[in-house]
Amino acid sequence: MISHAQHVSKSIKPLFSVLALALLVIQVLAILCALAKPAYAYVDPGSGLLAFQMFSTTFAGVIFMVRKRLRTFLKTAFLTKSSDAKKPAIH
Repeated sequence: MISHAQHVSKSIKPLFSVLALALLVIQVLAILCALAKPAYAYVDPGSGLLAFQMFSTTFAGVIFMVRKRLRTFLKTAFLTKSSDAKKPAIH
């Protein structure tokens, strides 16, 4: 039988890997920003809009996927509980 502490540690383990990956990304970005040299180049004003479009479509896609997975999870959680309640008791 799995104790409560073991169950909690198994559910928290993926969060630590996500946190470690996030910290690694932040460290890499900090190093890249520290080592940046001036480009002395022209940036087209449309480049900002392109970056905005990439970030907004990525955000919309993430929201869609999270909503879809959450909806599927909630449907399975509530359908299994309601289907168990509808079964007649056998005496």
